[in-house]
Amino acid sequence: MLHISVHQYPELLQLITCFTILDIVTVYPQIRLVVRVVSVADEQSNGLFDRFMKWLDDRLGIYGHTLRPAPRYAYSIDYWLGGLVLSAFILEVITGALVALYYTPSDPYTSTTYLISKVPYGAFLFSLHSWGAYAMVFLLLVHMTRNFFVGAYRQPREIMWIVGAGLAGLTLTEAYLGYSLPYNLISWVATTTGLNLFSYMPFNLGYLISLFTVVNPDQPGIMSGVDPLVQRFFVFHWIVGGLILALIGLHLYIFEKHGITPPVSQVKPGDPELIDEYQDKLKSDPKWELQPLMRSIGMVIMIFLLTFGAIFLIAGAIPFNIVIIGGTPKYIMPAFNPVEAAQTPPVPDWYFLFIYFFYKSVSPTNASLIFLGWVVVTVLFPFIEEYVFRHKAPHPALRPASIAIGTGFIVSFIVNSVWAALTPGRDIGPIGTEVDGVIFLVCFAVIWPLLRYVAQPRVLAKWQSSPLTDGGVVIEYKERRILSGLLVLLINGLVLSGLIYSLYEVFILSNNPIINQFLIGQYLGFSLVLFSISIFINVVMGIGKSKNI
Repeated sequence: MLHISVHQYPELLQLITCFTILDIVTVYPQIRLVVRVVSVADEQSNGLFDRFMKWLDDRLGIYGHTLRPAPRYAYSIDYWLGGLVLSAFILEVITGALVALYYTPSDPYTSTTYLISKVPYGAFLFSLHSWGAYAMVFLLLVHMTRNFFVGAYRQPREIMWIVGAGLAGLTLTEAYLGYSLPYNLISWVATTTGLNLFSYMPFNLGYLISLFTVVNPDQPGIMSGVDPLVQRFFVFHWIVGGLILALIGLHLYIFEKHGITPPVSQVKPGDPELIDEYQDKLKSDPKWELQPLMRSIGMVIMIFLLTFGAIFLIAGAIPFNIVIIGGTPKYIMPAFNPVEAAQTPPVPDWYFLFIYFFYKSVSPTNASLIFLGWVVVTVLFPFIEEYVFRHKAPHPALRPASIAIGTGFIVSFIVNSVWAALTPGRDIGPIGTEVDGVIFLVCFAVIWPLLRYVAQPRVLAKWQSSPLTDGGVVIEYKERRILSGLLVLLINGLVLSGLIYSLYEVFILSNNPIINQFLIGQYLGFSLVLFSISIFINVVMGIGKSKNI
């Protein structure tokens, strides 16, 4: 085996050195926490950073005005799923801008292969952008699913849900546009097939889509050999990204206006669903205590590091449609050409398989109506629950009809996607929609009576028999803080072990610097994930009664 000279690759050495310093520097505050774990629960932090943040906020007035203080119970990952989506979006903006530097719409496939094979770290950049898109779509679906089941769309958050549904639609559109841009055989066949199917949309929606996607072949400047629609999709890709950014801003504004949702276990029928209405709990219940700015900053940093780290790790460990051949990264997807396209069955990306399923089951017109029905029900569901089901509280046991419908949506989404993936190029027939109907009937027949007649009486009885308090909270947090000191030591060991192993891989096992980009990606992802866990333990789980800034 050949050894890599660190003098031959100074950039690699500098990068690894920076990561090493970053890892080691974090040991200090974590050891500081271990030394202080025996401190009393109500100890106040008066460190330099705390004083600086207080000084800054006294002059800017952001925390408690523009940004709401969060209660203690909200420092759980399920309350921050939206932050994961935002983190993935920011990563997509950064990597997308870098990819665009080398992308040429007039020769999309060649520019894609050039980025992967010739540009330093280009293969990892392409993999990172592609996996980041998958992560954003997946996290958005998880975020919406969680909010649905906890009733986070109920009054007065109906508009926030509608904006979120709009974000979901734009995100899927953005993913669809990005999927087409490499102009490989699989992606472009799926793209053009999707356009043909969407042309059947009723209410002149198909005509509206055609206005943006039909290009006059006599238009000046169009080059032969490449579909001129690629140029438009490249422009649309940036426009839709800007619209996503605008809706994210609106979504965050509405969120800050209403505040975080109270725990569903604490909201009885007739109780308010705004945290501002629970002033007694905010003042007396330790689990509801509004937390200082430092904890919120720590949670935000943790979320970003966790998201970035996980995507970096996946992109480095599983290069996206890339293999290393002869020491050079190669794009494995074939270029688009009309002859092979005629013999290639369309296979949309995984997040569009459930839509494709409808078009494989019934006529395109009926499939379009079914798809629009899904969209309308999703967007208007807050009003369906309020005026049709008339559920009185967000607890799942008190929302049996909504939970049954939501479960039906999830099961049918999974079944439809898997079924469509297993039958490429083949029609399914009416049995597909019939199976969907059976799924919804079974969900209602099983879930609705279980929640209505089994779970609901138990929840109501529990509320009547015991007050909604959390005794022993402070003691529990003190014990958790002591435990966190041991976890910190373990995590530091893992960080340093990961550093040593990555250096061993990069400098000893590898004799091809091209491969280093994926090793560095894996190490950086691994390191970021561990940093996020360290921050979670230090700042988020470092519980102690503390006053707001």
